[in-house]
Amino acid sequence: MATDEVPLIGPSFISNFDPSGSLAIRNARSELPGLINNLFQSNVLNRTDLAFSIDIFSAATNDSLYRYTHVGEDMKETLTAGTLNDKTISRTGSVTKLFTVYAILVKAGIGCFSDPITKYLPELGGNASSDPLERIRWDDITVGALASQQAGSGGIGDFFLEYANPDDPLNYKPEEFLKFMRDEKAPVISPYRNAIYSDAGFAVLGQVLVRMTGKKNFTEAIQETLFDPMGLESMSTKVPKGSGLNVIDRSSIDKNSSWGLDLEIVASTGSIYANGEDLRTAGLAILNSEFLSAATTSEWMKPRSGTGSLVELVGAPWEISRLEIPVTPGSNRTRISDLYTKAGGNGDYTCIFALSPDQGIGYSILVAGSTASSARWPLRDLVGETFVPAAEHAAAENAKRNLAGTFVDESSPGTNLTLTVDKARPGLGLKRFWVKGVNGLDNTHVRLYPTGLNSFSNSLSSLYKSKGTMRVAHRMVVPPNKLKPRAAVEGGKGGLFDNSFAWMNLDFAGPSDEFIFNLVDGRLVSVEIPLSGLTLKRVN
Repeated sequence: MATDEVPLIGPSFISNFDPSGSLAIRNARSELPGLINNLFQSNVLNRTDLAFSIDIFSAATNDSLYRYTHVGEDMKETLTAGTLNDKTISRTGSVTKLFTVYAILVKAGIGCFSDPITKYLPELGGNASSDPLERIRWDDITVGALASQQAGSGGIGDFFLEYANPDDPLNYKPEEFLKFMRDEKAPVISPYRNAIYSDAGFAVLGQVLVRMTGKKNFTEAIQETLFDPMGLESMSTKVPKGSGLNVIDRSSIDKNSSWGLDLEIVASTGSIYANGEDLRTAGLAILNSEFLSAATTSEWMKPRSGTGSLVELVGAPWEISRLEIPVTPGSNRTRISDLYTKAGGNGDYTCIFALSPDQGIGYSILVAGSTASSARWPLRDLVGETFVPAAEHAAAENAKRNLAGTFVDESSPGTNLTLTVDKARPGLGLKRFWVKGVNGLDNTHVRLYPTGLNSFSNSLSSLYKSKGTMRVAHRMVVPPNKLKPRAAVEGGKGGLFDNSFAWMNLDFAGPSDEFIFNLVDGRLVSVEIPLSGLTLKRVN
């Protein structure tokens, strides 16, 4: 059940600590193999048909927290190196879409999301029709509309049917594709009405990147813009070739395998080959804002459309799941945390890529097998449901150990405060707060939440820095003293609305709700109250 306190969206506790040794993460590591075995025993997963690798990584350590691999009996001969590890290359399918947008952002910045597509592809313009149902009006479509799958551009199957060349079935020319999209492709929805999955739209975005870079094709453009600068040595849009390969090659056992089936015209929508190591490198680069500014990364990792579900949102092109996480270990009260994912599939190869900024972790899952398409979903759910709450609870463990305590200002008698981590309560509790003998609290529900602001760096990597001296900002949230029940749709006893206005009230009267935490190697040593100019030092 959702906690009656409606917390701010975002982390409950700071992530400036190494989670790898926490009890919650240790428990998750020990539990996952048994949970996967349950999927085999219940026939949710096919034990003999599948090969898959899972990698969970942390921005605090810039390394894996846990890896797991499985190779079914039927898949052993597909492993060209004789083993499955984080250097084994597989296919990612539509996870490619995420890297297409990433490359565009690296090249042109997020401001290009507002640019009309015709700025880069002028040949799409001027196709207005008297019947709006006939054609996509490209003069109305922006880069951002395509990136968030809200352009109404739909699928690409009808292009293949019309332009198939029996003499050269795999060679489609970009000019033919763009002409088709301009003159013949009917809109699926009106622009920005809602998100509709669009392979055709991402094929268009691939041509946008080509024009931005001046390269010959998408393969060259993304190699120069993203793969080379990031050191993604095993990532490519074409099937790996040469000697000494470490790949999963299902064409050796299945003549209908998608391995090696590469079409340049759709390279930007579903072509990328990658291994766990490269996906981890890319995930950490995003979490740490290594190739984009922190502001651009934060803007990119936000919802841009809803769906028919209360818990599924769409980004550019993130598939965002709103998870309900127990606010503390064992609690039946939950808070919302957004998990940013992208799923992909090429038939017998599938992939899940996921990032959880609140906890500073991510994971990738590469799956191969004739049942790979259905296998990715239970694996996605299982890993997310196991490790995201574990990382949340690791942060609560750290907060109890390194943040909670009593702090006093010895130069100002009667000035002290006590911070707590409370079962079934989100964020830090402000249990006691006295200033010069005056009680600063008249509410038992006061909580403190991190704001993401710190003295160390504007980079998001500072959110996960555990060593050194730094100052991090928190804000105090003061809900009504008598909390109203959450809305019925959230499992509460309320009506349609939550009647929570916490997000509206921060800084309402200036910085009276601001607290600055001074950390040394992740431990809170003092708390500043900017409004009064006081600094309270830890006494326990």
